[in-house]
Amino acid sequence: MPLTINNIYEKFTDLYWPTINNYNANIAGLTSNSILEKRFLSEYRASLKWILKHCGTLVPPKASSSALVIAQQFNIDLFRLQWKDQPRAEMIINGISGRNIFIHEHQFPVSDLFEEILNAFDKDSVLKIFQKQSIVWITKEENSRLPTNRRYLLNEYELANIKFENNPYGDLWMEGNFIIN
Repeated sequence: MPLTINNIYEKFTDLYWPTINNYNANIAGLTSNSILEKRFLSEYRASLKWILKHCGTLVPPKASSSALVIAQQFNIDLFRLQWKDQPRAEMIINGISGRNIFIHEHQFPVSDLFEEILNAFDKDSVLKIFQKQSIVWITKEENSRLPTNRRYLLNEYELANIKFENNPYGDLWMEGNFIIN
């Protein structure tokens, strides 16, 4: 059976749910407030957040209308562009390898999703939180119109007049090249 984004969410949930319970038990079991304990909890938390963040890189990205216009002028398919390939795409556009034109972001910030997961009461709740992940390509200019925090409200993008197009490739979005021949 081919892997789908929903299968991926389920696999991450299978990993996450017992780990969240373990994390919460560790918080309850630590009492000395030593530097080592604080550091342990900080690193534990950071690794859990890292997993959530990187699960997002598997989600088919949406793209703003403005970002699509720029990309299409240079035969770049944003719906197939992965974060790791962004510097190469920008080299095609302006001759400079970097991350200066587009922003690849979680529409719902990872920190907000993570706090929801820490408070999840069952495995199904964790799965629903994973399913809320949405990755978007926007321009740097569009990013400047958004608030610096609390971007978890969908209407923040509407208020900034940023419109998205859904990824037409679905689960197969990584199967093609981002350079259109």
